[in-house]
Amino acid sequence: MEQLQGIIVGSGHFAHIQLEAWAEVQGGGIIAVVSRDVEGARKLAEAYQIQSWGADTEIHQLIDSLNPDFLDICTPPDSHLEYARIAADRGIAVLCQKPVAPTQEESEELVRYCRDKGVPVMINENWRWQGWYREIRSIIDSGRLGRLFQVYFAMRPGDGYGDSPYPLQPYFKDMEKFLLYETGIHWIDTFRYLFGEIASVYCQLRTWNPLVKGEDAATVLFTFVSGMTGIYDANRTVYNAEIRPPAYGKMTLEAELGNLRLDEDGRIFITLRGGTEQEHIYTIPDGWKGGSVISTHQHFIDGLHSGDSNYFETEGEKYMISQRIVYACYQSAKEQKAISIV
Repeated sequence: MEQLQGIIVGSGHFAHIQLEAWAEVQGGGIIAVVSRDVEGARKLAEAYQIQSWGADTEIHQLIDSLNPDFLDICTPPDSHLEYARIAADRGIAVLCQKPVAPTQEESEELVRYCRDKGVPVMINENWRWQGWYREIRSIIDSGRLGRLFQVYFAMRPGDGYGDSPYPLQPYFKDMEKFLLYETGIHWIDTFRYLFGEIASVYCQLRTWNPLVKGEDAATVLFTFVSGMTGIYDANRTVYNAEIRPPAYGKMTLEAELGNLRLDEDGRIFITLRGGTEQEHIYTIPDGWKGGSVISTHQHFIDGLHSGDSNYFETEGEKYMISQRIVYACYQSAKEQKAISIV
C-alpha cells in the first residue's frame, strides 16, 4: 500500500493525541508539524520523530518542498477556513477538526470551497469511532434488541467546576457558545450514526459556573425519524468521581426485546426481556477513548486510497447535518419550542 503523507497544523492539547494515533495508522502518516507556536511545533516533531516543522507562516514553503497528500487541521475553529483554502488551492485533501468553523455559514463555505476545487474533505469527528459505539452499532444491527424505543445519555466529565475550569483546554471558558457547539455535537453525530436521522429537537441550556461565558449544561430531547426518542443530559460542572472518564458518562438504550447499558468505562451490559443483566464481553481497542482517533485516521486514509470521497462517514456535506442540528438546539433554547430538522 502506498504511504500517504500529511502535514499537521496545530500543536495544542489534541495535536498530541492525533500524532500518537497517526503512528498506528497503516498507509499514511505525518511528515511535518506546523503551528503558530513554533516552539510547540518543534517539541511535537521531536517527540514523534518527525523530521520537518515550522511556523504557520512557512506552510506554503513546506507544502512546496514536501508535496503532501493531505493537511490535518488541528487548530481553533477560527483558523480552519484559511488552512482549508490553502490545501484546496493546492489540490491537497483536507482532514479538519470540529467545530468546523465559528459559524454554520463559514463551515458550509469551507466544505463548498473544497468541493468546488475537487478536493476531498473529511471532518475529524472521532466520537462515533469509539470502540463501544462501534460495538453497540453491531448489536443493534444484529437485531438482538429489536425495535429501539428510547436512549438516554448522562454526560458527566466533571471538569468544569471551580476557579480553573477545563485545565486541558482553558479557552473553553471564554467561548460564547460552548457545551453544544464544542462537545454536544459529538453525541448528535454519534446518535445519528447509531439511531438514524433526527427529526426534531427541544433544548434547554444553563450556565452554572460564572467564570464560563457559554452554556456548561444542556438538556436536549430528540425525536428520530424512526419514531424513537432520545435525551442528552449534559453537565460539565457537577461532581464526578473520575474526571473525564473514557465514555464521558453513561448511556441507557431501551428497546423491544431488552435494554442495553453503557458505563463510563466503555463496558456494555445487556438485559433481555425476562432475563437478568449480563455483561457483553468485547475487546475495547487500544488508544485514546477506545481507539477512536486511530480508527478515524485509518478511515480517512482508507478513503483516500479508495479514491471515493463519499467513502467518508463524516464527509464534509454529511457532517453539516450534525452542525445544523447543533444550531437548531440553540434556536430551540432561545425560542423555547421544538425545532424541526427534517
